[in-house]
Amino acid sequence: MIKVGIIDSDEHSRINIKRILTENCLEGKSVPIHILFDTAYGLFPLVQNTLLPDVMILDIAHQDPMIIEKVNKLYPKTEIIVLTQLADVKTVRKSFRNGAVSYVLKDTCMPYLMNAIVITLNQGSFVSPTINRALIEQAFSSKKYEAMLTARELQIANGIVEGLSYKLIAQQYHISLDTVRIYIKRVYRKLNINSKGELIAQLSA
Repeated sequence: MIKVGIIDSDEHSRINIKRILTENCLEGKSVPIHILFDTAYGLFPLVQNTLLPDVMILDIAHQDPMIIEKVNKLYPKTEIIVLTQLADVKTVRKSFRNGAVSYVLKDTCMPYLMNAIVITLNQGSFVSPTINRALIEQAFSSKKYEAMLTARELQIANGIVEGLSYKLIAQQYHISLDTVRIYIKRVYRKLNINSKGELIAQLSA
């Protein structure tokens, strides 16, 4: 018996998820599912230890992905599957950093939700194919840009991506503020960009 919790602000979506889980089967075999609760954000209950969910299905639409970390703290042994319409790579990466282990898109992979649950509970990770493709393309793109920079330029650029100020970068690498500015100008020129935002978009991972 797989115990499932559902957190989604859209009631219609919750109904659809429950229908898929109760009707669906895996490879022609029925998979026993017990839905502990389905609720919107902020209303999910603290359940008894004997009834902790094995897996939590969580939509992060209209929420900061930090909601995943909060759920993780409430249910530390529960695997978290993000089921959402948000497909941008930045949100996906932030979701994984905050504790999600699978990422499923509602518009393309809802029929595979049962597969995602089983794969996740077997220490795997289910990621929608379009998300996988976007992650791979970004990895290739980041590698290409990184190859254009010297080791020091890459250090400085990564400091910007991590949110460090010029002053903190200077302190970290024991160089002057002016030297940091010189490196940043070189990075911008090599990558043919003009702003910190463009740098973060190209190098963030």
